[in-house]
Amino acid sequence: MSVDWYRADGGRATSDEAQRLLLDVRGRLLAQDVIRVGGVVVVVSTWFTVTDLGFAANGRPLLWQTIVSDLAMHADIGRYTTRERAARGHAEAVAMITGRLRALVARAALDGTGADGTGADGTGS
Repeated sequence: MSVDWYRADGGRATSDEAQRLLLDVRGRLLAQDVIRVGGVVVVVSTWFTVTDLGFAANGRPLLWQTIVSDLAMHADIGRYTTRERAARGHAEAVAMITGRLRALVARAALDGTGADGTGADGTGS
């Protein structure tokens, strides 16, 4: 099975180009936001992947990916065909995660527990 490599503009890349792109980690990072709400810290990152993550409904390769991570997990929450769509998707993800975290922290404060499930004294009781 052969792997297809791509440049950020969606054009095919040679294996040499792909190697250079893969090694340029900072160059592939489109956006990264660290969201802090209460004691919760989440990182939202959007990357150019160089390889196709699967084809979109329009048959174009999915070359951009948004990942959300914290200390316990990370999840792929968006895949995109273009840099422009990836930038919009990243902004939407940041807004969504921020809103959800704020709601979680507010609800935890009303319940008298921390956002991490511990009691007001931090012991879980």
